Amino acid sequence: MGVLTELKLQAQSILHKEDSHSETPESLLELQRSRVIDSLRNVYDYMHELLDQLHLVKPVIALDYQFNDELNINGLEQRSYEIHVRSSYNDDVVGFLLKLERNEHISLPLDSTQPTQDYIRKIKNAGCLIANQSTSKLELQGMVPVRIYFKSNFQENRIYVIIDNYTSIGSQQYSIKTDVVNDELLNEFGNLILRRESSFIELLESARNDSSQVIKIHDADSVDDLDRTTLTQNMSESRIKSLFTRGQHLYLTYREHITEVSSRSNDLMLGRSKGSNIIVDADCVSRHHAKLVYRKGKFVVIDQSTNGSFIKNQGGQEVFIQNEEYPLSGSGFISLGKTVSVDNENLIYFSCQ
Repeated sequence: MGVLTELKLQAQSILHKEDSHSETPESLLELQRSRVIDSLRNVYDYMHELLDQLHLVKPVIALDYQFNDELNINGLEQRSYEIHVRSSYNDDVVGFLLKLERNEHISLPLDSTQPTQDYIRKIKNAGCLIANQSTSKLELQGMVPVRIYFKSNFQENRIYVIIDNYTSIGSQQYSIKTDVVNDELLNEFGNLILRRESSFIELLESARNDSSQVIKIHDADSVDDLDRTTLTQNMSESRIKSLFTRGQHLYLTYREHITEVSSRSNDLMLGRSKGSNIIVDADCVSRHHAKLVYRKGKFVVIDQSTNGSFIKNQGGQEVFIQNEEYPLSGSGFISLGKTVSVDNENLIYFSCQ
């Protein structure tokens, strides 16, 4: 049994025992941690699908930008999309990054009423790069970085949403409950990225109705909406809708290696053949033992072997199939040619998301 699979089994056993017998602070923290991680995984899955479609469609999004109270920058184009992920036991962050760019430098007159060093520090903290500087103005490279981060808060079972430089230089920070991260919020996040009409900010701000809500805003200018520039007319309605279709994912863990399969992936082969996507080298396993396909909203195991395949959902009964197919749901184990058991070293752990 792989190390990761073994740890997952032990963790689930511990959580089941704690849920059944007590609600200690430790068990509650682990439960909260699990909920936060699940929410962040949903955010990542959506961002990943959005990024894939943006790279395919390549929408032209041009806009003017209210850099500060006095300066409006025109001729910017939104591009260079990236996903940033940082993970540790105490801190998980998923971020969507993009750049607002133009060929010319951005000229900023220096305000005599504001200390120059404080102003420059604010510009640098925002991620803008200074090309030239004089006593009367700053010349910035023609790029403004925009960043939207979802950050874990395990202790409070919440998620921080940090928005940098979206409509003007500055940062807004919101604290939301994990259940706020739903399809509606993610859909509005997609609209926000495309500079379409979006209620993403409003949904975050509506959490103020929660008495336990804490919202911090630091170094933030006005967040009044600008006129959104729509996508080019070359982008059809069906392609726009595809940006907001959340794909399903299947995670397969075999001997410490995790394979991620999405609803848009090609069929996945399991077997003894070196050409298999997951190679299980055992005498009871056929060369092309089984394949995984996505069909009608489900990931399906199709057995095509001599010895059959065994599938066991967490907390469910083991199912045997031979030259048949079986839809996966939830999480559990797949075993090729041999029953699922503790001493089976070739178990494949699956989790449908």
